[in-house]
Amino acid sequence: MFQMAGKAFAVDLSLVDQIIEYRVPTPTPRRPPFVEGLLEHRGRFFPVLSLRRRLGLPEEPIAHPAILLLGRVAPDPVVGVVVDQVLRVLSLPRDGVLAPPPKVFGVRAEYIHGVANAGGRPIVWLEMGKLIASTEPIALLA
Repeated sequence: MFQMAGKAFAVDLSLVDQIIEYRVPTPTPRRPPFVEGLLEHRGRFFPVLSLRRRLGLPEEPIAHPAILLLGRVAPDPVVGVVVDQVLRVLSLPRDGVLAPPPKVFGVRAEYIHGVANAGGRPIVWLEMGKLIASTEPIALLA
């Protein structure tokens, strides 16, 4: 579970290889605006995407940014996704995840696996593979 613009999101834990502290990636030419660049970690180079940019959120100084190293979500073996803050690992029962409505926070249902409730707080479980692969603008209503 992680936070973006004060809202709680989640990804399938089986996709998360590791969580690392944020480091500034090396910029690369001819990249989509939401790709920050390349980063080397433990002898592997991988692209790093800004989830803020991908969701159309303004760039702001973030107190605790982190990079989720995700596998099996893109043509690259590993993709880094920058989030505002990692909150915790959360176990959700299958029946506790509801099908998404047509839009949640302005994000269309095709990019959402489901919506859950954790302690009275809504959590949007993202379909990271589709979110990363899409070429269309995706806007989160902040």
